[in-house]
Amino acid sequence: MTKAELVEKIYKKKGLPANLTKKVVTEIVESVFDEVADYFVKQRITKNSTPKFTYPGFGTFTKKKRGARKGRNPQTGEPLKIPASVGLSFSPGVQLKGRLNKRN
Repeated sequence: MTKAELVEKIYKKKGLPANLTKKVVTEIVESVFDEVADYFVKQRITKNSTPKFTYPGFGTFTKKKRGARKGRNPQTGEPLKIPASVGLSFSPGVQLKGRLNKRN
């Protein structure tokens, strides 16, 4: 799903205010993702805490450190060093798991 598709689906939801425009929906979606991204950028991973964002029923995003490691160039077979990096992992919530595994 693209951002445009998400905005379109939200815009077409029934029960939303009639004066809600696609531009406003786009701004809301962008604001939500900007806030979550800013949170993960600003928060530090420490011994006592790991930054997490949980949306009940959907799942939890967790900031993770990946250490430097050795790799291999798949085209040439040359060994190379992959630098340390920071990323996010996602763990689906119980409701999302149930919906994903629902038998049709």
